[in-house]
Amino acid sequence: MSVWHDLFPTPWGWVAVVLSHGGVRALSLPHATPEGAWAAVAPWGQGARRGEGMGASLRAMLWSYLEGEPVALEEVPVDWEGAPPFFQRVWEACRTIPRGQARPYRWLAEAVGRPGAVRAVGQALARNRLPLLVPCHRVVASDGRLHGYGGGCDLKERLLRLEGCRIVKGKVSLPP
Repeated sequence: MSVWHDLFPTPWGWVAVVLSHGGVRALSLPHATPEGAWAAVAPWGQGARRGEGMGASLRAMLWSYLEGEPVALEEVPVDWEGAPPFFQRVWEACRTIPRGQARPYRWLAEAVGRPGAVRAVGQALARNRLPLLVPCHRVVASDGRLHGYGGGCDLKERLLRLEGCRIVKGKVSLPP
């Protein structure tokens, strides 16, 4: 399968993406430098060809999203190649969390049929290679506290606020 990569600026910083015919294989969070963005996706971009323009629609969607516009990132096709099946189930369930809402890790564990696997869900999210497309920033502690995000809790809070979440004293409200 052919693989391409692209690197581009967004309103929040540089983003790198690795694409295949199956969809997006890896995506970085915004970084201050192109090198930082590339380093985040490099493991999935080995041997990838420069595909400038290959991800033009993704570029436009991410730009709009980071400008605060409602964008259906959950509809972007993804390529899970090489990911463990459990991780794939967790990531797919995470993609169902609506914009502007958050869910606890336990909710994801229950959604994938493994209610006792809260820590394993956390490990799957820690290895999320498609942040924003798999919105793990929407996953919080059972009491709504923000923690455990690859880009740091400040970025997690910024993304949640961008989506319309109300955060008070480091906590987001969770649905009943």
